[in-house]
Amino acid sequence: MKRKTWIVLLLCLCLALMAGCIPKPEADDVKTGKELDEMEILFGSMEEEPTPSPTPLEALYYDYSDYKNILLDTEYKYEEEMGGEYLEYGLCDLDGDGIVELIVKEGTSEADFVWRVYTISETGAKDVGSFGGGHSALYTDAEPGLLCAYGQMGHEEIVRVTYDGQYISVQTLISQDLAEGEEYSKPGSPVTLLPITDPSMIP
Repeated sequence: MKRKTWIVLLLCLCLALMAGCIPKPEADDVKTGKELDEMEILFGSMEEEPTPSPTPLEALYYDYSDYKNILLDTEYKYEEEMGGEYLEYGLCDLDGDGIVELIVKEGTSEADFVWRVYTISETGAKDVGSFGGGHSALYTDAEPGLLCAYGQMGHEEIVRVTYDGQYISVQTLISQDLAEGEEYSKPGSPVTLLPITDPSMIP
C-alpha cells in the first residue's frame, strides 16, 4: 500500500510541476476592446487595405485649355479669307459622359463650311470627325448627340450627329422639299454659338 501511495504522490507532484511551466496571462497583458481600438488608431489596422478602384475619366478634372488653342489656330488659318468673326463654335456633350465636345465651323464660304468636332482625352484635345456646315444651324433635343438642320432654296435636311467615344456618325432624319412659303424646321433648342474670336464659353 505504501508503494502505491508513493507512486500516486509522485504523479501528483509531476502534474503540479508541469502545470507551473505553463505561464498564465497577467492581468496587464489582457487588452480590452477599447485598448485595441486605441492601438488601431495609433498604429493602423492590421487588416489589409483594399486596393482603390481606378478613377474613371469622367471623374477627373478636364483641362479645356486645348479648346482655346484650337480656336486660335482656326482663326489664324482663315483670318485672310474670312476673319475669325465669321466663324463660330459651340459646346455640347454628345455622348453624355460629362465631357463637352467642341464644335467649330471651318471654311471660307457656305459652299465649303464644315463643323469639326473635338473632344478631350487623357492626352488632350483630339479631332473626332466633321460634318457639313453650309446653310446650317445646330440644335439639341432629348436624344443623345445634336441635330444639324440644313436649308437652302426650299429644300431642308435634318441629321443627327452622335459620338460613340471614338468617332462621330451622322444619320439623316429628314430630307424634303418645302411648299412655297413654308418655313424651315427648328427641330430643338438652338445650340449657343459664339465667334471663334470670343473664347469666353470655354470652361
